[in-house]
Amino acid sequence: MFTRRQLFLAISVLAVPTAAHAATKVAPELEKKPAVKKAVAKKETAKKAAAKKPQPKKVAARKRLIININKVSQKMTVSLDGSTKYSWPISTGAPGYDTPSGNFRPFRMEEEHFSKEWDDAPMPFSIFFTGEGHAVHGSYHVKSLGRRASHGCVRLHPDNAATLFALVQQTGMSNTAVIVKGGFFDFGYDEKGSRGKLFAREGEQRKGKRRLFPWLERD
Repeated sequence: MFTRRQLFLAISVLAVPTAAHAATKVAPELEKKPAVKKAVAKKETAKKAAAKKPQPKKVAARKRLIININKVSQKMTVSLDGSTKYSWPISTGAPGYDTPSGNFRPFRMEEEHFSKEWDDAPMPFSIFFTGEGHAVHGSYHVKSLGRRASHGCVRLHPDNAATLFALVQQTGMSNTAVIVKGGFFDFGYDEKGSRGKLFAREGEQRKGKRRLFPWLERD
């Protein structure tokens, strides 16, 4: 038979390894906590660094503006990316002051301009497209719109000139084409026959042209 003292000693011997084993379990857990905190801190630092990096800017597609001027119908058609936005009556050059035909690109814009050649005549919202001084601009001779009456420029109603001026500013002169048709040497293309060459797309076929002088057609 065991005495009480022997039983107490046996129980204490068994209890010591159990406590030591528990201590070994707790210790690793305590060691893991700082490592977890470090990992979380690294992730937060990486997120902040990524947020500070400048994001690449999205480049908007260039728009294409075509100002189609027809000297036969005395009309201007304004198209943006192939969609017709406006159609206005105009006045091109009177006899002896012809507006040149061809494909042009505007190179200068002046919101307030006065003609040095013609007694400081007001030319609001001027968009110059030739080196000789031809421009699309507003005119207060609104009763003359729809017929040839200018000294070579292309006249518009002042309100329409302001709208066109703002549209060219928004689109950019480098993305704008001024196409003038309707002269004798371009065989009098009418409005439906005039097409933009500056922004002709690959594979586009030139068809559906209608001339005012069909007997001048060649095979």
